[in-house]
Amino acid sequence: MCDQFKAHVTESTKRLATKLKLHLAVIPGGLTSQLQPLDISVNKLFTGFMHEEWAKWIEAPTHHVTPAGRVKRPSISNVCKWVKNSWQRVKSETILKSLKKCGISNALDGSEDNILYEESDASSENDEDDFSGSDDDFLGFYDE
Repeated sequence: MCDQFKAHVTESTKRLATKLKLHLAVIPGGLTSQLQPLDISVNKLFTGFMHEEWAKWIEAPTHHVTPAGRVKRPSISNVCKWVKNSWQRVKSETILKSLKKCGISNALDGSEDNILYEESDASSENDEDDFSGSDDDFLGFYDE
C-alpha cells in the first residue's frame, strides 16, 4: 500500500512490484492518514523519540565545532543509535492498534471490525508522550 507520491506510481515502480510478485495498492488522496498504519500513530511517536535523542546529543558538552564555532553534525553512528533507541521505545501494542485501526490484522471472525470506526488515537496511551517537535528541530544547528 502506498500513497500517490509521484515516485510510487511510476512505470518503473509498477514493473518492480510485478517482478517481485507484489500487488501494488495506491491509496486515494486524502485517505493516507486513515489507511497507512504508520501514519495513524507510529510516525509522530517515533519522531518524538528521535527528537529526544537529538536533544540529549545537542545538549552534551562534548561536540566538535567548525572554525566558525558551529556544532558539527552528528555521526552516522550516532544517528543509527538514535533510530535503534527510538524504535525500541515504540511499543508493539501501539503498532498493533495502528494495524487494527486500518483494518489490517483484525480478528477474522468480525469481532474487531468496529475498531475501524472508533475515534481513538493509538498513540495517546497514558504512558506515551505527545510530541509536537517538527523535523525543522533537527536541521540547521550544525555544519559539516
